[in-house]
Amino acid sequence: MTDKTFDAIVIGSGPGGSACAVLLAKAGIKTLLLEKNGRVGGKMLTGKKNGFEYDIWPHGQVPINDAAFEILFKELGVESEREPCLEHNSMKKVCGISYRAKEWSKYRSVAFVQGLQDALPFFQMWEMDEGDQAASVKFMADMAVMPPDQVDDLDAVSMHDYCQQNDVPFRLYSYLAFHANASLAEPIDLVSASEQIKIMQQIMIQGGGGNYKGGFGRLTDIIAREFQKLGGELLTKAKVERIKVEDGKVTGVVTKDGTFDAPIVASSAGIQPTVLKLAGEEHFEASYTKYIKELVPGWAFTGVRYFLDKDVLDLPMYVAYGDDSWWNVERFEAAADGKIPEEVILFMTVAANYDPDMAPPGKQCIVAGTICSPDPEAKEIGALCDKMDEMMQRLYPDAWAAIESVDRAGPAEISSSSRDSVLPGQGGECVGLAQIVGQCGKDKPSSQSPIPGLYYAGADAGSAGMGTHQAADSGMKVADMIIQERKRSGGA
Repeated sequence: MTDKTFDAIVIGSGPGGSACAVLLAKAGIKTLLLEKNGRVGGKMLTGKKNGFEYDIWPHGQVPINDAAFEILFKELGVESEREPCLEHNSMKKVCGISYRAKEWSKYRSVAFVQGLQDALPFFQMWEMDEGDQAASVKFMADMAVMPPDQVDDLDAVSMHDYCQQNDVPFRLYSYLAFHANASLAEPIDLVSASEQIKIMQQIMIQGGGGNYKGGFGRLTDIIAREFQKLGGELLTKAKVERIKVEDGKVTGVVTKDGTFDAPIVASSAGIQPTVLKLAGEEHFEASYTKYIKELVPGWAFTGVRYFLDKDVLDLPMYVAYGDDSWWNVERFEAAADGKIPEEVILFMTVAANYDPDMAPPGKQCIVAGTICSPDPEAKEIGALCDKMDEMMQRLYPDAWAAIESVDRAGPAEISSSSRDSVLPGQGGECVGLAQIVGQCGKDKPSSQSPIPGLYYAGADAGSAGMGTHQAADSGMKVADMIIQERKRSGGA
């Protein structure tokens, strides 16, 4: 590359950064996309090993219908390449759910299709009486049809408090607590009710738990290809060391390979690393940097990949939880102090049951995960992985017997592949920041920073919902903000 001057620079090629960059290029804006790793995708990567292909972390598309990727691929004219493995109205069973009440000795299981369906199997698994069933049906139905303005009114109400206000039966409460952990990587007593209800609505009405042929990482590969076809410049292994700010405005970025100039920088490196490290606290008001430092990170997922020499499991997704395995704030703090629970939640995807081409014939790869601290130096990671192994042996003994090799990864790997850790205990979060009461919805950080020309793309700012969908939606919104601002200022 010889040209060092651009109209816009995007930092990070995860779903937020890549979505932003490709739409800027499509609008005719001369754009540079910088990725610190050797390949695009950020945390949304598909790995390869010994003939297996698998998402590095367990993903499940929510919503299936009208997801950000669907909208983006249509706008780029490559909708036929998105290739969802299942349509949102498919009646194929997708998810196997196992649950153990506190007083039970064994787990009980049921399998579900995507989207809204008869809840009776859930109630049977939970062993609910008729009164609790009726209360649960009413609560879930009310959530499904709640108008957006009423959902937004719950930004400052935790899901725990919302359940208490509505006398939710404990078995349903336990499920919602598990769901807060698995879908938002947050505790039920901190996560905003509005944030969780939006995702529940999408799952019930638009479908959830989907995947794509070739895995999620294939999507960012296609977006990067289209970005370059539209004239965008992509540099990998190009870690940004500093965002240049001169006379109160953004003027470009500095990398190990040199300086690139642009009046606009959109960062998907995380809002805290962007403000506190790349741009620098000195360029912001003290009150703003205090606000950024106080944003609460979501939890991380510690992951285990089990490579099987047999085709054992039938469904593409499995989850297991019990009344003692989901975490609220108290349980999280206990685990961080070394008090590892006897059981953990277990979230698993089996890529070959979405797309048979993602494993050698007769074999499977299970990508499993459970919640943990976002601290890259968290001490409990090994013990949590051991607990996942124990649950695999207990719940899926045939799969355990077929294991030929195992890989492990946690918040340290998340941080090194995506966002730098700039504050103690943070950096490894699997989604992002600001999903709790007082920090999401109307209180979510703006995608436009106080510094003219600096924007934040990704799950930390400007959107809501499940991780990959939220990040891509944020990136698309940031691209529109930049395009509209250029039009107002007389730019091309």
